[in-house]
Amino acid sequence: MLTRFLTDLADQDVLLPVEALVFVALLSLRLWRLAWVWAVVMCGGAALTLVLKLGLEACGPAPDRMLYSPSGHTMAGTMVYGCLLAMLRVRTPIVVGAAVVIACVLGWSRVALGVHTITEVLLGGGLGVAMVCLFRRLVGPPSAIPMQAVRGVAVAMIALIAICHGHRSTIELAIQDFSRFDLGPLLCRADGHIAVVEREGGGGLFSGQEFH
Repeated sequence: MLTRFLTDLADQDVLLPVEALVFVALLSLRLWRLAWVWAVVMCGGAALTLVLKLGLEACGPAPDRMLYSPSGHTMAGTMVYGCLLAMLRVRTPIVVGAAVVIACVLGWSRVALGVHTITEVLLGGGLGVAMVCLFRRLVGPPSAIPMQAVRGVAVAMIALIAICHGHRSTIELAIQDFSRFDLGPLLCRADGHIAVVEREGGGGLFSGQEFH
């Protein structure tokens, strides 16, 4: 299924190895500034998404849910692939436009799979594009990365994606569980008892649902 293929490209089991590979490659090329900006932006984007998920998921989805869990797939995929493009000799408007397209494609896949609302993918995509813009601003004009190195990293990255594609991380499900059942009783008094009962009963309204 096309939607599942696309959405798996933005799974953490794919993106985390790619992020690590790029960071090590930049260090090996002695592109110190680029490497550390990459690390800071990747960690910053992940931290921002984590904070939003913990805060918004704590009380559970409302009956007329529009915004419960910002799309981590849309945000992370847009950020990683957009920042990769931003390191090449490509003009900034093209980079931003490409990031928007990536966000739209990934967001569509999440909505089509029924795991996010349009509002949630818009938020995730917007954050991803913002992180790409921040990365481009911090690194300035594209660095003179040797084309041989670019080709080598590209081949290694494609191979890594091919190996990892289809593996699905449980990180975001763990975040949802922690937010709903540990923070929920503290932040949402009306729902606190319900959340504890749901967890102790091993099911409930949110059992088996995928929000990430």
